[in-house]
Amino acid sequence: MQTTLTQEEPFEARTATELAVGCFTIGTLFFTLFLTLQDTSFIFIIGCIFIILALPLNAIMLTHLLYSFYILPQRRKYIRVKIIILLSNVPIAFVYFNILKTLQLL
Repeated sequence: MQTTLTQEEPFEARTATELAVGCFTIGTLFFTLFLTLQDTSFIFIIGCIFIILALPLNAIMLTHLLYSFYILPQRRKYIRVKIIILLSNVPIAFVYFNILKTLQLL
């Protein structure tokens, strides 16, 4: 009987969690610095660069997770949790944006 690589190795999505936590931490740091510093132009520029870099990375990871969700039906519950963790940064970023907009800092 021939076995495939997906049957021999369990799917590990630790990288997705690390990416989500890392992006959350860096985004929260920029948000805090933006609220506390007087001159925020430098933080705004660095934050925009971070967003430009983080969006494709998160999109690639989401694509990978969705593909794995499709091809590994036995691991769907585990992968679903990883997808939710990765997507949880979207509402957090929306809340941060609304706070800055409400405080008229943008």
